[in-house]
Amino acid sequence: MIAEIPKGEETGNLEVRPQSHVIKIEHDAAGKVTGVVYVDKDGAQQRQKARAVAVAGNSIETPRLLLNSASPKFPNGLANSSGQVGKNYMRHTTGSVYGIFDRPVHMYRGTTMAGIVRDEARHDPSRGFVGGYEFETLSLGLPFMAAFLNPGGWGRGFTTALEGYENMAGMWIVGEDMPQETNRVTLAPTAKDKMGMPVASVHYDDHPNDVAMRAHAWRQGQAIYRAVGATKTMPTPPYPSTHNLGTCRMSEKPRDGVVNKFGQTHDIPNLFISDGSQFTTGGAENPTLTIVTLAIRQADNIADMMAKKVI
Repeated sequence: MIAEIPKGEETGNLEVRPQSHVIKIEHDAAGKVTGVVYVDKDGAQQRQKARAVAVAGNSIETPRLLLNSASPKFPNGLANSSGQVGKNYMRHTTGSVYGIFDRPVHMYRGTTMAGIVRDEARHDPSRGFVGGYEFETLSLGLPFMAAFLNPGGWGRGFTTALEGYENMAGMWIVGEDMPQETNRVTLAPTAKDKMGMPVASVHYDDHPNDVAMRAHAWRQGQAIYRAVGATKTMPTPPYPSTHNLGTCRMSEKPRDGVVNKFGQTHDIPNLFISDGSQFTTGGAENPTLTIVTLAIRQADNIADMMAKKVI
């Protein structure tokens, strides 16, 4: 972003309006989007016309905006003829494993994620679950460690672990959690933001496959640290959330999802989704580079469609 936004501004075709918040996408009688209504940095409501709209609020704010843009023509929200907007929310199966050594290892001196172990990223149902996971080494500062070593925990065991901070190393589990329609983002029935728009309500439950994968990862992570001389190992609970994915899933057929392979919504030809909510599965990997790749392909497709006057 630091590198690309200035380049875009230099072309004269990009304008950044910071501290603005889109509250609704508008459309015409034919169902094509015509622009957005947003609140600017001064709190004033503005309207921006557009030939095409690309939404990049990721897996919580994107479905929230589509649902908040419901109209008589689209009573269930924009691009939601399949009923899939907001469903199949994923966040990666997660958790951590820490090892304590008999001398300082100073893990916090490295880059935040200095290494990856991908031995378990393969698909191998004989392990008791489908999909796979990887370990990412964690070079955590003390405040982060205190917050996530045992969320909500306290007491002698917790403080003793922190006292051994210099002798501690950690690995984060990133695994492919299973999409479930019951894991979803909906509009809160009563809670609203300062602009009067319903906020997102997020529901998430582990799939049994996620539970089995995490248990396997805890065992393997502890085995790794014991093999390199750890005197004690500790598996820790999953974080409240990690990589938000899904909720506007990509599909070949309109009945099965929200967007096609270019992130173009099945229902509205000039409305695009440009974030991780397109994902149908999380895979055993961080999603950023895949999101970027999809966005680049989408941008080329939009430029081609505009040149051909398709949108």
